[in-house]
Amino acid sequence: MSSDLQGYICAGTAVLFFGTNFVPVKKFDSGDGMFFQLCMCLGIFLMGLIVQAARGWPEFQPFAMAGGALWCTGNVMAVPVIQSVGMSLGLLVWGATNMLSGWASGKFGLFGLHSDDIDDPVLNYVGVSLALVSLGLTILVEPTDAASAGPDDAGHAIPEPTGSISLGKPLLESVADDLEEGGPGVESSEAVSAAPSSSAGTWVSRLGPRRARLAGVCMAVVMGCFFGFSFDPAQYLMDNRYDDDDGGRVDPLDYVFSHLCGIFASSCFYYALYVASCGGFSNTWKDAALVGPAMLSGVMWAIAQVCWFVANGALGFSIAFPLITSGPGLVAALVGIVLFGEIQGAKNFAVLGLAFAFTVSANVCIVMSR
Repeated sequence: MSSDLQGYICAGTAVLFFGTNFVPVKKFDSGDGMFFQLCMCLGIFLMGLIVQAARGWPEFQPFAMAGGALWCTGNVMAVPVIQSVGMSLGLLVWGATNMLSGWASGKFGLFGLHSDDIDDPVLNYVGVSLALVSLGLTILVEPTDAASAGPDDAGHAIPEPTGSISLGKPLLESVADDLEEGGPGVESSEAVSAAPSSSAGTWVSRLGPRRARLAGVCMAVVMGCFFGFSFDPAQYLMDNRYDDDDGGRVDPLDYVFSHLCGIFASSCFYYALYVASCGGFSNTWKDAALVGPAMLSGVMWAIAQVCWFVANGALGFSIAFPLITSGPGLVAALVGIVLFGEIQGAKNFAVLGLAFAFTVSANVCIVMSR
């Protein structure tokens, strides 16, 4: 199998799993999201162990953990961003920034990376622009039952991507709908700095609407950059730290475990802060029934992330990033239509059809640009 074909297959697999990894927790109450993200990150870590064992236990790369820490830090910022600007605008800003920052890392060789060799840069620019339009259109689709969804459905109606859920896909989306309803003045728990039972407003609510919106947009930009740059530490090692015994060959899979360890270690750190802010573990939200589904969700997310590593290595960031970040929203929407009947109405279907057309056009341009 050629390297390019392997890259495209992995990109498609990543899109599929990023678009469906929240299905296992669809019917479970995720509470304030922190216990859920810890269990999900445990599943991510276990998948990393499997990859590491399959690769014959290659050398651990501590620097690659920095990418996982970046992703997890950006993920934790999802809650205040949604409190400040709402789910739709937050997703649009961090999703677009995620795509552009990852694409730019490879296109221009940022942070010491090797720049990608693109045969037709103009066509690549056109493809990225169309992918951004597709992302914006996908976010406009509204679940039919969004207004009446109960606690078990909060935040899972259309599990948007996001590369980092990576594609920046936020792990804390379980609180998205509740936070969006309250807006800047929401009287809800903040994932790290306040206990779930606290009745006091969050720091976002004390900023006022204008300042909260500005802070939210700025945080969403930073969050998207963290998602987009999360592959850079591992890629820097691959580009600049060769094993002479291997003739310069580097396999991206040898860096996956280190990257995923960074996610799990950071998740444990933020959860410890959360527990401390709640006054002890007994005061935190938790549900044993959520452990299995959350871990399965993490395994599915990790499979997508592993495929993204392979796609990056085979195709380069400037090809893999727009391909992978533009597709999961459509997959998630199709899942919502077929399995849960959440998306109905001519307007929604028209928007989805238009988004699909833009996505196909973007992918054709991006593939041809290589």
